[in-house]
Amino acid sequence: MSAPENTRTRRPWGAAQWTFLGVVLAALIGVTPALLDRLLPDDSPTVTGSSPPPAASPSTSPSPVAFQLTSATQVPQCADLTGYGTKPPGREVGLFIQVPGDSKYYWEKIITFDGDAWRADRVVIGAPADAGKDFNLVFVPMSVQAVVEFKKHDGTPYAVDNPPVTPLTTLRVTRTTNLGSC
Repeated sequence: MSAPENTRTRRPWGAAQWTFLGVVLAALIGVTPALLDRLLPDDSPTVTGSSPPPAASPSTSPSPVAFQLTSATQVPQCADLTGYGTKPPGREVGLFIQVPGDSKYYWEKIITFDGDAWRADRVVIGAPADAGKDFNLVFVPMSVQAVVEFKKHDGTPYAVDNPPVTPLTTLRVTRTTNLGSC
């Protein structure tokens, strides 16, 4: 006589098991893009030159507007700057100040947009003794993580060797003897 085999009989999955599996898969599908965005390095393409990255479809959104300065190019040490330019989708635009030929870029602030018009109030450009010197306004597309990090330094002199990514554009201004109103 042979001994009975110790086999387990398989039962088909019931509604509860299939429901649980569906909930787990839906959660994974919903969370995966956010997790990948946080875990993977920020390597989204940026455009050099004076125009921001193009919109996804030219037929559904307006053409990007190249960054330009509408306020004066002769500026006091504390200046309110305005201009036109298109905010890149999913990004903020940070403003750095650079002395031409210097390797340092000084963090200033996030510019604000109203359509294709942008504004940056109370921008500090150089020191009181810098009258007559040229400065570069460097516009940089920034991820949410970069914005959080750089905003920690608002209102204080904070220099970096390079912007976080390739700038959208650089505009030149010249300092006047006027100190402005910061």
